[in-house]
Amino acid sequence: MSKLLRQTPPAAGFDDPVQQSQQAFRALLEAMSHPGRVVPMPVKPGHPAGLAPVLAAALLALCDLDTPVWIGPGFDAVLVSTWLRFHTGAPLVQEPAQAAIALLHADQLPPLHSFDWGSDAAPERGASLLIQVADFAGAPMLQGRGPGIRTAITVPNCGLGRDFWQQRAAMATAFPRGVDLYLGCDGELIGLPRSTLLGGQEN
Repeated sequence: MSKLLRQTPPAAGFDDPVQQSQQAFRALLEAMSHPGRVVPMPVKPGHPAGLAPVLAAALLALCDLDTPVWIGPGFDAVLVSTWLRFHTGAPLVQEPAQAAIALLHADQLPPLHSFDWGSDAAPERGASLLIQVADFAGAPMLQGRGPGIRTAITVPNCGLGRDFWQQRAAMATAFPRGVDLYLGCDGELIGLPRSTLLGGQEN
């Protein structure tokens, strides 16, 4: 059965790649422009089993031939990598530090320092991490200040452990170096750019 599964054609992607990719990209920009806000993804592409539609849309919008991608544990690497290569041509890398974009599962996250944080001269090289979470619930984490935040807001911990949020808070000392985060669940996402400072603890 497993062998037959891997011989089937990749799952579909966007029905209208140009139009829907633009719609998905605008949703990603909105999420990064308004940290902590739950943003709906307006398109739902085909996607491999186990991959949330919102992150499938993000991958299709962000990846191309020049975008190295690392697929973390927690996904069917064969299904996802075959689908991603078919629709985007993005090269897959073996190590987190080599990736411009990483697809991660909340249950099996590597340390944030495993990824490319860019450099002081080229901070834009810092990776974007797409993290699939079960839901947007849990004890709130306080976001303090940063671009796109007029007043302090809260964002749920989304089932991510205290250690993860401590790593994310500590990353502020390296700014403008760092990584940008997208938390995705079903058809919605939350953006957390590296410029957003986390100032709270779990309740």
